[in-house]
Amino acid sequence: MASARKRPAAGGDSTEQEIRQQEVLRANRELAAYFKGRRTEREARAALKIIKAFIRDREELDPDVRRPLPGMAPAAKAPKERPHKRSPANRERRRSARIVSRHSAKETVGRDASSETATHAPSHDTDHTPSD
Repeated sequence: MASARKRPAAGGDSTEQEIRQQEVLRANRELAAYFKGRRTEREARAALKIIKAFIRDREELDPDVRRPLPGMAPAAKAPKERPHKRSPANRERRRSARIVSRHSAKETVGRDASSETATHAPSHDTDHTPSD
């Protein structure tokens, strides 16, 4: 097994980081080409080694200091949580009113539909045979 090359500190030169990111993007394309059948397994393994080394070095950095992944836009900071405007009692009151109104609407629709079918349904009391 070949000896691993020691890299300088992760917060090193920005040009070196740019070169490394370009290398990772190229390796990513190589790996995609392998899955499309355009590269050999050997080339795919080499690309994976580059990507894994990049991830390994990246994991050592503090998440606040990490740059975005190559090819990705910088992540937006999460918005601060705002306090809720409604109290739980108001929310519960509105929720119960909504549930009651839904059930009452379904019952009236069901009653209307059943009364319609009852008036338009053929009567079984009359004889439908032709008279002579």
